[in-house]
Amino acid sequence: MIRHGRRTGLVATTAALGLAAAGCMPAPVTDQAVAVRDLWAQFLIAAAVVGGAVWLLITVSIVRYGRRSAVAGPDGAAPQPPQLHGSTRLEIAWTLIPIAIVAVLFWLTLGALGRIDARGAGGVTVEVTAYRWQWRFVYPELGVTVEGGPDTPAEMVVPVGEPIHIVLTSADVAHSFYVPQFLFKRDAIPGQVNAFDVTIREAATYRGQCAEFCGVFHDRMLLSVRAVSRAEFDAWVASQPKGSAAASSAPSSSAASSAAP
Repeated sequence: MIRHGRRTGLVATTAALGLAAAGCMPAPVTDQAVAVRDLWAQFLIAAAVVGGAVWLLITVSIVRYGRRSAVAGPDGAAPQPPQLHGSTRLEIAWTLIPIAIVAVLFWLTLGALGRIDARGAGGVTVEVTAYRWQWRFVYPELGVTVEGGPDTPAEMVVPVGEPIHIVLTSADVAHSFYVPQFLFKRDAIPGQVNAFDVTIREAATYRGQCAEFCGVFHDRMLLSVRAVSRAEFDAWVASQPKGSAAASSAPSSSAASSAAP
């Protein structure tokens, strides 16, 4: 009984930790992040249903067909429950049910990916260049450039409720554009362009960072995305010097490398 109680406590603790970890997902703030959260919830429900069914069947089997040591079978062996051999119905069931579950989850995943990769009309285009160890945001249609510095992380200002077309690349090594509340991460690869859209729902400032280890000053490669109303965004654009950096210029890769210990 003591051993059984310890096992039960271990299982309960593990389940509680899993539920707590599942609840640590940042609240989604973009249309694309909502698609990620919904897909996660659907997978979590499917896992809970399958896990619950397995636990129920195991428990029923243990309780109903467990060994009864008080009643001895032939030659002192414990009694055995009725044995089933070559049950076509069971074999079909445990083959088709997992296939159906995987097919449904696959279909849901394709739908979520379609929503995440969809490109919207209108909005603002931002060319994002990652380099060691900062970010450069260029608004090609507006003639504005924002470039971060060693102590001044670059800030991308965008309007809420409109598609933001991000064109991402790297000037040197592999980096990764990551804003936790977007529930989305995309690599910045030298010589390759990754394009994606985000539509932010709530006006606020969202912190981000490079999520790919890129060198000695990787921890300084921070960024922020400030979502504002369209009127505030237009006023911000009008206040920026056209064709020049809106923040202190970041050091070049060679200069930063020479400063490394």
